[in-house]
Amino acid sequence: MKKNTLVLSLFCLLVFNSCGPAAENREAMHVRAKAFQDSIALIIKTSMDEAAAPGPGQQVAPTPTAAPTTSAAATK
Repeated sequence: MKKNTLVLSLFCLLVFNSCGPAAENREAMHVRAKAFQDSIALIIKTSMDEAAAPGPGQQVAPTPTAAPTTSAAATK
């Protein structure tokens, strides 16, 4: 029974140690994940910019400018 337990525990230790990716693979995975995150962020930013832009049928509101009021200045 002790022999079976020892063999089973060594087998489990071997399996758990060999299942993880190597350091080179981890680095490549991180680079790939960063590229995916950047592309998703770019798509979201582009769609947000398109949603904020006025459409072809919408009029753009003019920006208010400071126009001098002549009614108060002209009466004095």
